[in-house]
Amino acid sequence: MRKKMLFFVACLFISIGIATAQNSVVRGAVVGDDGEPLVGASVSASGSSMGGITDVNGKFSFRVPSSAKSLKVSYIGMESKTVSIVFGKEMKIVLKSSATQLDELVIVGYGSARKVGTVVGSITTVNSEKLKNAPSSSALDALQGQVAGLSVLSSSGVAGDNSVSISLHGIGSLGASSTPLYVIDGIPSTSRTIMAMNPNDIKSLTVLKDASATSIYGSRAANGVIFVTTKNGSFNSKASVTFRTQYGWSTLANKSMYEDMMSGSQLKDLWINTGIMTADAIKKTYTDNGYDANTKWYNYFQQYNNPQTQNDVTIEGGGDKVSYLMSASQFHQRGTSIGNYYDRYTMRSNIDARPLSWLKAGMNMNLSYDKRQQNPNWGDSSNTSSYTTGGLSFLLNPLLPAVDKNGNEYPQKYAGQSRYNQHYYMDKHPNIYDRYGLIGNVYLEIDPLENLKITSRVGTDFSLTLQDQKNYPSYIPNNGVGSANKSTARQYSNTITNTIEYKFALNKDNRFSVLAGQEGVLNYYDFSYMYSSGQTDDRLMNVQNGKQSTYNIIDAIGSDGTTYYNKSKFLSFFGRMDYALMDKYFFDASVRNDGCSRFGKSNRNATFWAIGGMWKMKKENFMQNIKWLNDLNLKVSYGTQGNASIGDFSSLAMIGTATDYATSSSWVMSQPSNNNLTWEKQKLLTFAVNTRLFDRVDLDVEYYVRKTSSMLMDVPYPYTTGFSSVTSNVGTLQNKGIDVTLNVNILRDKDYYLNFNTSFNYNSSKITELFQGRQRWEIANTLVAYVVGKPVMFYAPIYAGVNKADGQQQWYVPGSNSDITTKGATSEKFVEADLTQNTGKKRYAPINGGFGFTAGWKGISIACDFSYVLGKYLFNNDGYFSENPYQFSGMNTSKKCADYWTSKNTDAKYPDWSQGAVMQFDTHLLENASFLRLKNLQVGYDLPKSLLNFQNVVKGVKFTFTGRNLLTITHYSGIDPEVDSNLTYGVPGNSKQYLLGAEITF
Repeated sequence: MRKKMLFFVACLFISIGIATAQNSVVRGAVVGDDGEPLVGASVSASGSSMGGITDVNGKFSFRVPSSAKSLKVSYIGMESKTVSIVFGKEMKIVLKSSATQLDELVIVGYGSARKVGTVVGSITTVNSEKLKNAPSSSALDALQGQVAGLSVLSSSGVAGDNSVSISLHGIGSLGASSTPLYVIDGIPSTSRTIMAMNPNDIKSLTVLKDASATSIYGSRAANGVIFVTTKNGSFNSKASVTFRTQYGWSTLANKSMYEDMMSGSQLKDLWINTGIMTADAIKKTYTDNGYDANTKWYNYFQQYNNPQTQNDVTIEGGGDKVSYLMSASQFHQRGTSIGNYYDRYTMRSNIDARPLSWLKAGMNMNLSYDKRQQNPNWGDSSNTSSYTTGGLSFLLNPLLPAVDKNGNEYPQKYAGQSRYNQHYYMDKHPNIYDRYGLIGNVYLEIDPLENLKITSRVGTDFSLTLQDQKNYPSYIPNNGVGSANKSTARQYSNTITNTIEYKFALNKDNRFSVLAGQEGVLNYYDFSYMYSSGQTDDRLMNVQNGKQSTYNIIDAIGSDGTTYYNKSKFLSFFGRMDYALMDKYFFDASVRNDGCSRFGKSNRNATFWAIGGMWKMKKENFMQNIKWLNDLNLKVSYGTQGNASIGDFSSLAMIGTATDYATSSSWVMSQPSNNNLTWEKQKLLTFAVNTRLFDRVDLDVEYYVRKTSSMLMDVPYPYTTGFSSVTSNVGTLQNKGIDVTLNVNILRDKDYYLNFNTSFNYNSSKITELFQGRQRWEIANTLVAYVVGKPVMFYAPIYAGVNKADGQQQWYVPGSNSDITTKGATSEKFVEADLTQNTGKKRYAPINGGFGFTAGWKGISIACDFSYVLGKYLFNNDGYFSENPYQFSGMNTSKKCADYWTSKNTDAKYPDWSQGAVMQFDTHLLENASFLRLKNLQVGYDLPKSLLNFQNVVKGVKFTFTGRNLLTITHYSGIDPEVDSNLTYGVPGNSKQYLLGAEITF
């Protein structure tokens, strides 16, 4: 028996040796086409069950039969590859990125970047090519019409104006901000900082939309997250230099409102026929004084062919240990209104180093300086549309000449007017803003163990803005006494983030990623203002050259000088887990606890969480035979988010100054405390389908429901308390809707391509609860109201036209659909409060989106992007001034006002001017501002490489023509329908831009 046992053991060892001899070890690394290691790639021997997955460095090592000839390598987002085995040598296998949109590399918030096809959350990425096509000072403008559910509106054509309004899936709050969180290379920031960056330095803009993607950002993610990723150099790549230049010009995108104003003769006819002014009075006032011109004032006040230039240079490259990217840029833009320009200079340095196999470190830094000359807001002390530069462009009397009989510009006042020449006013009122900015971060990444990554990142977003405004004593109305003021605004946000991430796999079918982190944020802002008057010489205009007013210490506040500051802190802890089962079922969960100093002491902390899942149906066996279906993913996510976008001291009692009955000032409590103030909360549910058809069509459809509770609102207080309002948690709001994104590769070949893309969003909003049991709350002086059961609505008197019998204006009586009452034709008899009612028009448009084409053939390329908004309404406040010839006699009038009531024209649009009719602020000014706009158009040509082969310096040359806002289709009669406001007046609209450019790579 003992001999048999020894014989059996000997045979066992011999068989093991034989088996070992028949198997050999294969080693190697799997990387992407960008050279980065692919973690979790599947590697197996063809025709065998032997295999494994790559580690955190993309490496693999396992035994395969000695007879094995090849390895099959696959990774989600990459094209699978079969390679021949090389024994005794470390193999390097490079996988190419898949062409499908579902497989792009994206940032999902903290931790490693991942492929779209493996991400449960709802994300959309706009790459650098789209940014190139948008000739705007802000990269955010390129998002318009590109992301389903994201509303992007440029509200002004003023050069250097940071007025891009962005919201995701409607407004999420009635009192707090609805602006998304901006994150630049991991550092929370603002849209103003993005404007101070060179768009060519940005690699991508990624929009995180659903709870699965955003909840890990907790209290700041209630309105979505826009992640800005800047460009980096590449390891093991040759140095390259790229120089880009653009030169062009801009002009008004829409002149129709200016051109619809009356000529001098038309205005005289209107005055005479309606009795506003007699012929004799016109002769004495105008003709006898030589004022019988036909001046088109908008040509005088608006600047045409305004130059715009941009030049930048980028140097990038890297070796085995260090990669780098450095850039510098210059941008200049002159606005369409006189006296307005914007200059920006930037420098960027992004450096990444991996000195050891387990250590990586880097620095991203952007320095900026910009200077802005703001055009004068007012021509005199009035602050109405009729006195702004934009208002005077269409309202100033055309009978008045811009120049005297000798052809010289009137130096001060316009002929026969109290209003001063805006060119002259600008010269005497310089108003300069200088801004210095720095945003950057340094990071350290350690891999102490296989698949374990520890990252620490410290960053800051700093800005210093200086304003210098002067009112020269030589300005005639000043009578030789001038004034000056200076202000300084300093702002910074410091962030420190620490994360630890561990990726592991139980086997090739069960893969996990776990992340935990901590983050602290300090926000600070201070402002100081100095003022003095009494300067007597234009050359001595510093504040110290003047004198202060006579005042006591309390009266001084807000007069000759003032200072204040804001400060807030966030402290957060968060975690996330991702799980992939057989690369078919994906799950994630995240949690975050935020503490914020803005809230009451007992309510400063809140916890937010999210869960999500994705089923890759196409990988199921029963779907394999459907050849035209390349991919099909079903997603669902649910989670909570928070909003802390309120004042830094909203929960605290504050003191200020007030005037008592004896007209003297004293210290009083200006704001009551609210120790119960806490987070605004949101719950977000999203269902999504992602699919790819015929290897050409990518279609994403999402349905979402977002419910906001404990809204942060300023609730009115009884006046007997001494306070007007207090910030409180009240009310609920609901948004629900659908997003659709479609991308189609219509044609594709090595020599040509044609692609089409479109995005669509429909959002339905409803207020479900207000405060103190109220069913309606009208917001004073805004023409909007909050009503339970409805979205935010416009509330105003509803105009019912002109009474055919007597030419009087009519308005619908509230509570009736057809009852018409005739009120008096003058403002004294018009009682707005008695007639205000729901107009049936929504303040926020329910539909927005965009579409575009890209095409190319043998080096020639063309790209165009359209954006649209449907169901948008605006009160045209400019029309109140231009359509009131009796109220504003002596000023110009719209040609439309010639259609006024007479006994022979009873169907007229306007009332009988001869009765002194005054048009009111009612729904005749509420216009449909829906629009379709050709936002960007670019045509490019790449020189053939064959033309450059004779030398070794220039690697590539590309020429471009770019146009912006070239076409707008709208029924809105005002300056610009894109303004995101309840009303518009005197605001310069967006401009048309034409630019020629060249890009040279060395």
